[in-house]
Amino acid sequence: MTTGAGFRVTAAERLEQSRKRLHQAMRGTSDAPGTAANASAAGAATLWLDILKLNPTARVVIAAVSAWWAQHPLRVAGTAASATAKAAVQPMADRHPLGLMLGALVLGGLLAWSRPWRWALKPALFAGLLPQLVSQALAQAPIQSWLAAFAAPTPEPPGPPAGDSD
Repeated sequence: MTTGAGFRVTAAERLEQSRKRLHQAMRGTSDAPGTAANASAAGAATLWLDILKLNPTARVVIAAVSAWWAQHPLRVAGTAASATAKAAVQPMADRHPLGLMLGALVLGGLLAWSRPWRWALKPALFAGLLPQLVSQALAQAPIQSWLAAFAAPTPEPPGPPAGDSD
């Protein structure tokens, strides 16, 4: 194998480069911000959302939910709680990963036992979301299709059969 300058790279050098890249990826550091490790980590976080946005219906729903969440009062509290939890949990995860996994297992068991989705998901929660979904859907549809739908003649109601006379 040759590099761009024409030098031959030995197997030992390739192995050393590979080990260095693996070591940097495991530590979460990289030589440059545009390296493959950083790009794959950042891209994997939003890849599923980008794929989902290819569907027009999902795009409307995602836009409506995003607009609803941007105005929701709990968004600020959720963002602050997320940053605080990451700052508190990250050092523990570095020092005691097994303990963190066991804690997550216990927390998951408590969530499954308490079933918060039964009391947290009330119709009042979605009362603010439904108008957002409808308005986003109407805004996404082209005006020409709405005009064509309203301008189309209505079908005649069926009359009595021609051969029937009482």
